[in-house]
Amino acid sequence: MPTPPKTETPADLFAAACAADAQTTAAFLAADADVHAVDAFGFTALERAASSLDRAPMENVLATLRLLIDAGSPLEHIDAGGRTALYLAAEFSPDGPEAVQLLVDAGARPDVCDAHGNHIVENAWSPRVKALLSALTGRATPEVIVRKLDQKMSATAWKLARTRIDAAFVALEAAGIVTAHAQGDTQDDGHDDTHERFVERGGTAAGLKGFCFYSGDDMKRAKRTSDISIGFWGPPDSAAMERIGQAIVDAFASVGLPAEWDGTERMRPSIDLRSLSA
Repeated sequence: MPTPPKTETPADLFAAACAADAQTTAAFLAADADVHAVDAFGFTALERAASSLDRAPMENVLATLRLLIDAGSPLEHIDAGGRTALYLAAEFSPDGPEAVQLLVDAGARPDVCDAHGNHIVENAWSPRVKALLSALTGRATPEVIVRKLDQKMSATAWKLARTRIDAAFVALEAAGIVTAHAQGDTQDDGHDDTHERFVERGGTAAGLKGFCFYSGDDMKRAKRTSDISIGFWGPPDSAAMERIGQAIVDAFASVGLPAEWDGTERMRPSIDLRSLSA
């Protein structure tokens, strides 16, 4: 009889929340774990749970969120990227608004932006979440872009994608844009780590214009959906940022990969990899 696979028990409250493991979260809370504490990346346990919505069943996330809310985990704590637990729930909810509604019902303020000025309605993933938050805040939802159906990538398709991404990144490097693959786990980690590379290589004094990257989470999502989002930054203003964004779109177009981008610094270009699975 085959031995069932071993499951790793979360080591602390943050890991339990990130895994949306309500049972282990409850055990840590019963042992007086500090719900106001932050982990090495500046996230509370509540923020970690809210960020798990794209990889854990909704019922598990809701149970974990309820435990942390009832235990007093702060609703309005702001992470390093300027995001609250509600903002993260909106960002990572691919389908229904249940987690967002739970946090709102608990008293979380819905009319919020991140550190870059991106409003929660604009940044929310799911149309249903956007609609809920728009009704709560009075902020109009952005023009709806019809998303293509998610398409899981095979190992061969991802290998082809990585080759095309490499080629696009070579073109961007030649244009003075620092690039990084699978940088950090989250978007914020990737931004910070790639910024360090930019500085280490001399920054604008060395003639560099900015940087772009995708995070570990972006790579995982790409393998599930055939879309990969490219984060970017460039000083000193919005116009410079938009030039970096356009350079990314052009570089990927040159290797046969179309991008979806609204032309502003608020949106990360999303590269369509579906043709590589044909």
